[in-house]
This record gives sequence, C-alpha cells and structure tokens, in this order.
Amino acid sequence: MLLYEKYAPHSLNELIGNRLSIQKLARFASDVRAGKKPKPIMVYGPSGTGKTSAIKALANENGFEVLELTSSDYRDAETLHKKLLPAAKSRGLFSSTTLILFDEIDELSAKSDKGAGSAVMQIIKESRQPIAFTASDFWDQRISFLRNHVDRVEFKKIESRELIEYMRRISKSEGQELEEGALREVAYRSDGDVRAALNDLQMVILGGNDILENLVVRNHRLEIFRTLDKIFMTNSLIAARAAVDTSDVDLSMLINWVDENIPNRYWVKQSVNQAYEQLAFASRFFEMAERTRYYGYIKYTSTAMAGVSLSSGGNTKYVSPYAFPSRVKYLSTTKESRGVQAKIASKMSPYLHTNRHEIISLYLPLFKTLLGSMDGAKKEEISASLENDFKLDKDEVSFLISS
Repeated sequence: MLLYEKYAPHSLNELIGNRLSIQKLARFASDVRAGKKPKPIMVYGPSGTGKTSAIKALANENGFEVLELTSSDYRDAETLHKKLLPAAKSRGLFSSTTLILFDEIDELSAKSDKGAGSAVMQIIKESRQPIAFTASDFWDQRISFLRNHVDRVEFKKIESRELIEYMRRISKSEGQELEEGALREVAYRSDGDVRAALNDLQMVILGGNDILENLVVRNHRLEIFRTLDKIFMTNSLIAARAAVDTSDVDLSMLINWVDENIPNRYWVKQSVNQAYEQLAFASRFFEMAERTRYYGYIKYTSTAMAGVSLSSGGNTKYVSPYAFPSRVKYLSTTKESRGVQAKIASKMSPYLHTNRHEIISLYLPLFKTLLGSMDGAKKEEISASLENDFKLDKDEVSFLISS
C-alpha cells in the first residue's frame, strides 16, 4: 500500500500545516452539529496539501457521511439533479448528516458541463445538508458563479520543517531510521506536496539513500503518478487530456505505464477491454507520427490516451502501487544482447537476402538451436565459417554458439 493512503488522516488533528484553515473547518463542523446551516466551504490550494483529506477527516471525526462527487459526476444539470438533489434534501442512511463534497469543482467546462453551474446553485439553495468544494484555484473563471456563495478556506504548501517531522514519524512507524539529510532532500524536492513527499519517502525506504539522486524537483501537474491517477480515476476526458498534455513523461513511456497498470486499476472485464482499445488507438497514432514525421497525429494520441479514463464506468480498484513498465525493464536488461543481434543481422542481411527484423526473429533463434546441438569439432568448424564467410567477430560468433 502507498504511504499516503496508509497514513491518510482520520481527524483534523492528524493533518499537518495550515492550522488556521483547519480551525475554520472545525468551526464549520461545529455549526453543522449545532443544527445551523453554514455557507458551503471552498477548500482551495495546490495539489497534495491535504484539501480532500481534510474534508474527509472532518466528516470522520464528526460522524458525517460523505457523498463525494468528482468532476465526472457533474457533467450536466440532469445528472446532478438525478444523483444529488434527493440526497441533499433527505437525511443520511446511517447518520443524520451527509456532507456533500464536490471534489475539484474547478474542472467544470463551459462547453461540456451544460447547466451544471445552475444545478450546483440550486443544490446549494435547496440542500438541507452541508456542502464542501475543493479546487486548485479559487479565482478560476469556471467557478466564478460560486465566489459569493461559499466561505473560502485556503490551503498552502506545507513548510519543510513540518514535512520533515511528519516523514520522520512515518519512517519510524515503518521501522526505518532515515538520515536527516535524506529527509531534508525529500522535503525540498517535494516542494510542500505531502503526497509527493510520501511517494518519494517510500522510494527511499525501499531503495535506500542512493535513490535520492534519481528524484527530481517536480512540477506537481507533471508528476507521473498524478498523471496516471487522472487517466485511471477521473472519468473526465477533459481532466485526463489536460493531465496527458502537461505530463513531463514522454508519450511513448506514458503509453507503457498505462499498458502495465490497466489490470491494477480496472477490475471489470469490459472496462479492461475498452481501456486497451483506447490505448491501442493511442499507440497507433503515436507510431504514425514517428514514422511519417507528421506530428499532428500526436493530438489524437493524447485524446486516445485520455479516453482510457472513460473506460472505468466507476469500477476502479486498488490492487498494488503503480508498477514500472515491465517492457521498459526488459528492453533495458536486454539492450546489450539486442545490440549484438542487430550487428549480426546487418552483416548477414546481404547473404541471406532478407531484412534485419526477419533475421533476428527467425534465423538467429534457428542458428542458436542448431549450433547448440553440435559437438565441439563441428561447432569450431561452423564458428570459423561464420567469421570468414559472414565477417562476424568473435563476440558475435560466441553469442550465436552459446546455448
């Protein structure tokens, strides 16, 4: 399990940083418990500062149910009215209070979310239940209609000293005593993002201090796990496309990451099939762009990659942390071997009158099988012929005659 999920806060006291903002949240909860109807709250700030975690922790410690809507749930007025208005006007199933959470409300799109803004305003007006929003930017024009109808709660980046102390406690809980320098380096590179810091901390715990040199200062919108979360979890084509377009990961590498992790996130067979179909489209357009050097195809690659997000149908699961692409691992470990094969194929191509790909895929395995079954004398005779007739060097001959 990922550390940021394992150590998710269950109460407001467990959160680090933003103490004044947390006090505002506590007052909001107190007003709700007292039977008042406070203004909805808008918790906004950079990624990884604990906005959604804070609202869920508030609900948990006050015994509120949480009805969470992500950006895929407020595509239009009809969807919102159907899903939300009955819950907003009624009592909770196991609790008298249901906290309605609109997560990442600033991902609303004027083009695709037709009527969603007016529906949200109607829900605010008619709801008997408390409402909370999260957003990255309170001043985003897409949510300007909300500004006079919510109480702002700003979450800022977590200070390094608090982050270091938090990571120290977690590393001790994990049975690790990390050096102060390592903790400082992780805190610096995370730039106040708790989720990013814990992801890097987990890498250091697993790989040791040497892994630090492979960590980079991140722009949080470009972080690979964040990008994968958007692709797999959001159900929003717009949000997923934005994540793909702003990712600092090469598209070919991102295709490999998604390919490796579809089975780790989708559990319904239909969702898995649809996700791989979208990924196949993305791979095809990317290959066309590389082959023809017409990079207009890249936009179709990005759209198809984002289309994976529409495959889940809400059926996502957590099986294991995101796995590094096995194909990339294989290519890395076989790089030297593949280089030798390519050289042999180039030298044999004029004599066998076929292309290198066919020599590598068909001829070389056959040669290795035949040569491996020969006795010593015959093998030496063939080795000499390979050197003299095909102009192979000793290392290349050795590669062919080895079992």
